[in-house]
Amino acid sequence: MPDTIISQDVDLVGGYMARPMAEGKYPAIVIIQEWWGLDEHIRDVTRRFAREGYIALAPDLYHGEITNDPQQAGKFAGSLDRSRAVRDTQAAMNYLKDSEYSNGKMGVIGYCLGGGVSLLTACSDSIDAGIVYYGGLPNPLDLLDNIQAPILAVYGEDEGEKANELEKELQARNKSVDKHIYAGAGHGFFNDTGGNHNADAAADAWTKTLAFLKTNV
Repeated sequence: MPDTIISQDVDLVGGYMARPMAEGKYPAIVIIQEWWGLDEHIRDVTRRFAREGYIALAPDLYHGEITNDPQQAGKFAGSLDRSRAVRDTQAAMNYLKDSEYSNGKMGVIGYCLGGGVSLLTACSDSIDAGIVYYGGLPNPLDLLDNIQAPILAVYGEDEGEKANELEKELQARNKSVDKHIYAGAGHGFFNDTGGNHNADAAADAWTKTLAFLKTNV
């Protein structure tokens, strides 16, 4: 069966983009990588969003570096300038907004390292929806004052306290937040190439993510 999307490498900060093959205007989403880099899993997720009717772009926050070694990934993540990562994400957003295929609506989603960057981006830029998969909270927490977009927060049971803290902090600021904690699931459960993959939790989280995006973008 022929595919229904077009995907390509793009040159902005480096990145990978996919969009529906049919002509038209589509909502946009930026996908922010895990600490491994812009690997095949994140490229696959980018294509999944395109097949659901989004023009999707994953910026390369490591500028060409990819690893499957946890120690090296930790070094990459530890040395990443979060301010620069937000700027790279904003560059990806601007690239999509300027696309002839964009309808002007914008969502940002991040996983692991990218979850924290997604939240920081929502704190610093105007988006229509922010999605955080097991990401860290901003420092200082007062950055959350600036969030305008609704937030979907998705965590495994092992990070339930972090999820609850994020929900509490956002609710205290009268921000819109939809939190889900998956029993029996751990950090990185959505990554179907990793050792913590939880198929049931990942499938349900995907359904909730698409429903959230459909409502907000």
